[in-house]
Amino acid sequence: MSEEYTLDKCKMIAEKVSNSADLPYACKKYPEAVKAASIKRSGTKKAAYEGMQGGLAAQAQKAKGRESHAQIQRRLTNSRRFTKTT
Repeated sequence: MSEEYTLDKCKMIAEKVSNSADLPYACKKYPEAVKAASIKRSGTKKAAYEGMQGGLAAQAQKAKGRESHAQIQRRLTNSRRFTKTT
């Protein structure tokens, strides 16, 4: 019942696993398969700001006209901000 893992089969498995630890032991002898499994796959919006610092990402969002989370929270929750009652 031992299954033979070829390089092609291991590459196919590597495309579907989330990290190299999920590969079968027999596939770990192929460096191409391990490398393919180790590549981080992220197709989210975060990838657009990868490598930027927090302030630079916020500036990019501000240039697009979007408010930050803190700005939205302040705008929606602090209703007595400019009223002065003494």
